[in-house]
Amino acid sequence: MIELQMSPEVRALLGPEGLARAAEVSLVDGTCAYCRTRLQGTVNMVVRTNGTFVHVVYVHAACGPSEVVPLPDDQQPPVPTDGYDMTMTAAVLDHDGINLPVLVAETVAKAYAFDGSSGPGPMPELTSLVTSSLLGDGFTLISRITQEAPPQIPEWIGVLLLGHGPAGEDGLLVLDPEGGNFYTGTIELPDSWLPAVAHYGWAVLYVGDIGLADLRGDDKDVVEALRAAAQAGRLVGARIAIGFPSPNTAA
Repeated sequence: MIELQMSPEVRALLGPEGLARAAEVSLVDGTCAYCRTRLQGTVNMVVRTNGTFVHVVYVHAACGPSEVVPLPDDQQPPVPTDGYDMTMTAAVLDHDGINLPVLVAETVAKAYAFDGSSGPGPMPELTSLVTSSLLGDGFTLISRITQEAPPQIPEWIGVLLLGHGPAGEDGLLVLDPEGGNFYTGTIELPDSWLPAVAHYGWAVLYVGDIGLADLRGDDKDVVEALRAAAQAGRLVGARIAIGFPSPNTAA
């Protein structure tokens, strides 16, 4: 079980909205920002900021305190291809009467832009930098997940590495238009997911603050969590091409 600790200076900087947004994430699949091993036990929240954005990360209590870390004025926030610990969930979900293969990405570390001109005290409304970046790359803000799939972005691609993990796990690599590594890691694939991808040649990639860590394997709960994220304006999506070796060519 993970116990999250926040120092008074972190609480004062984030304010009620920032604390609520930071608490949206599950740390079950997170890794420590300092030692890069899986989070467990007592975990401290660390906020990195230069007055225009905050990057919220998590560290083991033994690795460092909960604190606000000042950054240089010219420091740029991390983009989705770096600086984010990410989880990925696969499911097959109904879209307007058609079952489609879906990938759901969630960042563990969070980054938000805010207007720092208001002076000291809790920051004003936060804007997710991941959402802003993906909307700039052609993703669509999702309001309802039961409607037809969002448009496809040709420059994004997912590559499945079936059975290539240390213990035979399936892996997934998702690349952005510049070849940046949006996601690399293992993934659990439902039985019906691969046939659906083979049929369509793509999957719907949703990204947002959803909270699926405790819901995997239950598609109804996944749908409800996605619906809640969409209604809150915290979900973007796109169709991306998926490639994987056929049974005849797999090693």
